[in-house]
Amino acid sequence: MPKHFRLRTYQRVMRCNIGYYLSEHFLGKGIIRDISSGGWRLQGDHQVSIGMKLTLRMEMPDQTSPLEIEEASVQWVSGKDFGIQIRKIRHTTAKRLERLVGNQLCALPPVNSRHL
Repeated sequence: MPKHFRLRTYQRVMRCNIGYYLSEHFLGKGIIRDISSGGWRLQGDHQVSIGMKLTLRMEMPDQTSPLEIEEASVQWVSGKDFGIQIRKIRHTTAKRLERLVGNQLCALPPVNSRHL
């Protein structure tokens, strides 16, 4: 088993939302590719590095306000793609994120066990 392998403890859902990420030195813009209540995968226009602390904002076209993550930590980087772990989030935002993930999971078609 690879040295850095960790089992995910959160359900992830595919997204394609515009997002912004802010560090002490820059503001980046990207596409949020998948989300969970514990972390996100983004494709950004500004290079990040493992361990970097970021503030995140995901635009929500069907809602009046964006989702804002107060603090996230970059866990991995592969070219323009990177993964973050949520470190600090407001309680109300965490509930919005959980609803978003839950609604997306409920919208998935059922798995046909005969094809497994």
